[in-house]
Amino acid sequence: MKQKRDSAAFLAELEPLRHQLYGYARRALNRPEAITDALQEVVLTAWREYPRFVRGTNFRAWVFRIMVNTVFNFNKRGTREQTVPDVNAVLDAATVLEHETEWSLILDDPQRLRELLDERLVHAIDALGENERQCFLLCLFQGFSYKEVSGMLGLPLGTVMSHIHRARMKLRERLATLAVERRYVSEGRP
Repeated sequence: MKQKRDSAAFLAELEPLRHQLYGYARRALNRPEAITDALQEVVLTAWREYPRFVRGTNFRAWVFRIMVNTVFNFNKRGTREQTVPDVNAVLDAATVLEHETEWSLILDDPQRLRELLDERLVHAIDALGENERQCFLLCLFQGFSYKEVSGMLGLPLGTVMSHIHRARMKLRERLATLAVERRYVSEGRP
């Protein structure tokens, strides 16, 4: 059902999402200087399309769909090449064991994770493939279900699940590597 533009209703629905939209843009955009422009484009597009929004449906999912498309377009305009370490690369047994041990310690003490979050991890998230990053951020940072992410990105549910799994595995490897590096530094090893 189509509706006319009602600025008060639009702003009332948009305002609670302001910080979530900003956070998503900050994490998903390849160029941090484009955050303000992307957010403005999202709001203008949502306002322009608001008469098509069906009351009673999920406004948050609807506006995030606009955000995802906007981020995709911004990233496409300013593509950059990044290399992602191959998670499936063959590692020697000692390295695999060391990484598994660090991952277990992170799971046992999630506070360790806060110590690991640094610029290199941000770069690891940025280095994920476009679809992996979008699925990962929408699901794990924004709290959308796999089904909602599937609808937003126009991807089959299994593909969304696969992208999120691959993103988790790549980031898991990166976290373990960071933990090993930090331990060597804190113990005074070269």
